This record gives sequence, C-alpha cells and structure tokens, in this order.
Amino acid sequence: STQPVMIDGEVATASMPPDSFKLLIEQACEATAEAIKDGALQLEVEFPPLPTSKLEDSSLSAYDILTANLRLVCEYYKRLLPLLPSIKTVALTLPDLPERKRAVELLGDEEPFPGLRAWSLVGGDDEPGPFDWVSSLIKQGTAEPEVAEWADMYIVLGSTCQELPTLNLLRQKVPNKPVIYFNLKLDVLRGDLGLPGFPGRDVHHEFLSFVKPAYYLRPRSYSLSLSRPPFLIAYQGVLFRKYPEGYQTLLDKGKQNYRRVIVNKDRPALGLFKSQLTNALKLDSEAAASAISQSGFKQSTWWEDDKDKKDVSQDWRA
Repeated sequence: STQPVMIDGEVATASMPPDSFKLLIEQACEATAEAIKDGALQLEVEFPPLPTSKLEDSSLSAYDILTANLRLVCEYYKRLLPLLPSIKTVALTLPDLPERKRAVELLGDEEPFPGLRAWSLVGGDDEPGPFDWVSSLIKQGTAEPEVAEWADMYIVLGSTCQELPTLNLLRQKVPNKPVIYFNLKLDVLRGDLGLPGFPGRDVHHEFLSFVKPAYYLRPRSYSLSLSRPPFLIAYQGVLFRKYPEGYQTLLDKGKQNYRRVIVNKDRPALGLFKSQLTNALKLDSEAAASAISQSGFKQSTWWEDDKDKKDVSQDWRA
C-alpha cells in the first residue's frame, strides 16, 4: 500500500515494506522496471534473503544464503521480464565457474527458465568440467570479464569485494545493457575497500557511485544506554526505498508494523538514519538528557562523506 507523504514541501507517495517475500519480489520488480524505463542501467536490489530469525542462526552457511538467493532471483526474473518487453535474455552472473556449477546444480539446469541462463564473470560452458576451477583462477587473475553477447541484461549474484573491479570492467564493456546487483550487500563491500588485500577506494568513486538503489530494504538494530532505569533500550528500524520513491526511515514496532519517521529525498548516511530512529523513540526529557549512544562520535563513513568530492556520479544516493 502507498500513502501520501511530504518530501521537501512536495506531496509524494510512499510504499510500506511488504509482509511476505511474494509481495517483496513484486515491489522489487516494479521498482526495477521503473528505474530502467527512466534510463538507469546500474541498479542495486537489496533485501534480507531470509527472515531475520534465520539470518541470526549461527548454523547458517554461505551455501544456505546462496540457495535462498537463487530461489528469489528466479522469482524476481519471472515477474520482472513481463514488465520489460525489450528484455528477452538474462545472464545470471556468478563470480566464477565453480560458483556457476553450484548454481546449475541447485537450479537443476543451466537455463532454469526460458531466457534465464547461468553465467559467470569468466564465462560459461555448456557442461562444467572438473578443471573449471583452474581456468577460473587464471581468468580471475586478468580481472577481464567474459561478456555474454547473447544477453540483454545481467543479474549479478554472489560477488564479493574482490570481484568489484571485474564488475566495473563489465559495466564498461556493456554500457547500454542493464546490470542488476542482487543482494550483494554493497554497503558491506564498500567498507572493505582500501583495506590491505582489497581493491582501493576508487572502486566506489568510479564504479559503485553509479549504482542506483532501485529497491533497498535494510533492517538495522541498535541499543541506547541510559544512566537510570531501564538503563538499556533496544530498538530496530528499516531504511526502505522503492524507486522512484524517497528513502524512508521506519521505526520497527514489531510484528511487521512500522512507524514512518521521515522520508528522505536522498539516501541518508547510516549515522543520520540512526539518529532519526533514536529521536523517534520519544524519550521523556530526563531520559533523553541521560541517553548515551553506544556508537562512537563518527556519524558517517568515508564513502558517505565523499569529502574530497571524488564520486563520479551521485546515482548511488539518488
């Protein structure tokens, strides 16, 4: 459902997060199609692939998350394609040949649905062989992506920070084709940039700054310590965006109920998002005066600051 809201003095509509994965996928497809129709080609779709209770399970493995994402991406594809008449073939792009082989095994076929074909950044063979990992390592060393000439669009799944430079090269090689980065947790990957053994921060400035969040649903949990009872307050919220709507700061009231705190025209820094949630707790004046946030003084990350104005694009905020 959508509701009228005010953004910078103008009336706009704002959807609320869905209460099922079926509705979530429908929202994500609508947002993606709208963004592509408006000319966006580098798109982020981000949401939890499993219920929060399962994501917090210590026994959960990367294989479990990949399996969940593969199922979701198939549903996403089936619902998205009818909204984009010009798109006939899609390359479901995994990081390497072993990951592609694993995906094919999970999906049961390299083309699980007509027009959706398993691919990798280093290509794709009709019959994955036992020595694919060797060629994968060799090709990965070059960082050169293998272009799927037959594909009208790419959906990228399972890539890590190490693959970002290769994904940037893919973007440059297919400048007129949509590329969708599906549940890659780009914010987490940005945090690794510039660390020893990882790609440099220029990857964000020159590549990830072009990636527009078409659908973004990111839950976050915080706590606030007080100098008097109850001493500790735990609270949760969601940063939610369904293109072309704004970025909503939503306070989680439990049981899939949210209270809209504010709608931001541009993507807020996570520190600002947290302070918006904290203010929405409506603590009494004495409690508010004694509140000490457990986070540090720093309210934003280097990529949110962009203090040297190195971002080539502002699409990632818009």
